Amino acid sequence: MAYYGGGGGYRPPKVNYLPNIDSNLLATVRDEMNRKEEEKREQQRKREADSRKVAYYLTQLQAMVRELPGNSKSKLTFDILSAIATSLLDGTVFDIVRGLEDIQQLTERNLLNKRMKLVNSHKAQRMEMTKRHNKSIEDCQQRPHNLPVVERDNLEEKQKLEAKLDNEMMQLDQKLVLELDQIVCDQQATFERAGVPLFFVTNNPEDTRIQMHILEFIQRLMPSS
Repeated sequence: MAYYGGGGGYRPPKVNYLPNIDSNLLATVRDEMNRKEEEKREQQRKREADSRKVAYYLTQLQAMVRELPGNSKSKLTFDILSAIATSLLDGTVFDIVRGLEDIQQLTERNLLNKRMKLVNSHKAQRMEMTKRHNKSIEDCQQRPHNLPVVERDNLEEKQKLEAKLDNEMMQLDQKLVLELDQIVCDQQATFERAGVPLFFVTNNPEDTRIQMHILEFIQRLMPSS
């Protein structure tokens, strides 16, 4: 149905419409909108804080790189340093460093204990041998003609024992070196999974040296616990 005024044009009907919406629903909608707005503001604050933190880390890393010799500086480009700074943002890498430090210290302590145990065992064997040799020489006082033979036998026994002990120590040291190498490989793999640039499993001295520099940088940037 159309409504016409005196001018002959179309005019819509005048209706005073009041929506029949539950006040609790309106309050819920307003709360949800406010919550989303607050989330957006919080995300923006976090992005700004992260940007400041990355900028700080990057500045510190650049200063640390300037302390390195030239051949190491060339590997640590601006892009690499930026990636390192970004990898530190959520603190996970710092936690990994702390955990690996604890594991390494415990492992090294255990390896040192193994070596000291063998050293003490060798010391005891040498002392026991020396005690026997001294007694055999004392016994020759009654039979001095036996002294050259006893001394020769003692020397042969000493040489054999020293060769045996040296071989045992060499084998243990080789085993300890392999265990330490495995620790390094585990650390390299862990940092690679954490997204720290230039970390991968390698025994190349140049690559390892760069990784050690990066690890030192991270340790220097670690917040006090």
